[in-house]
Amino acid sequence: MKVHEAEAILKYYADIPQRIEIIRRQCTALSDEVDPMQGMGTDGMPRGGTPGDSTAAMACRMDELGIGDQLRQLERQRAVLLEDQNIIRGQMNRLDSGHNLILTEFYISHKKWHEVQQKVPYSVQHLKYLRNVALAQLGRNLERLPECAALLSRALNTREERCRADAWAEGDIIL
Repeated sequence: MKVHEAEAILKYYADIPQRIEIIRRQCTALSDEVDPMQGMGTDGMPRGGTPGDSTAAMACRMDELGIGDQLRQLERQRAVLLEDQNIIRGQMNRLDSGHNLILTEFYISHKKWHEVQQKVPYSVQHLKYLRNVALAQLGRNLERLPECAALLSRALNTREERCRADAWAEGDIIL
């Protein structure tokens, strides 16, 4: 595995908690569409939906709107993200502690080199060298895994999606 591929996987790993939070919010929004509870009335008393709303009616409404399928798909995405997170964390933990610290500070904590230098007292040039050594080792560790190709594919697809979203946000492209 090339260093830039290991770097893409590490950036993907750093982004996983945010992606899981987005999925959680999407699930909440979908559940709110079919939830019979309509909130509080002006008198402070909780109000239900229409008389006779039930769990069965909720399930029918979920099927009508296709929300059940969307929730299952989101849960599958969440499970894949959690599995990827565990795999990458396991391979990070196999690295030398100094290498692990450099990668964690730079990629996961998003610190600048001078901030990493406060934790690992080397020159910035040497820190960059150690980062490349660590990425190469991480890549070798990941290559040994049977799920390496799928993991790399998800990491690279995530990077492409982010580039398109950034370009769209800046008005460079129309999706």
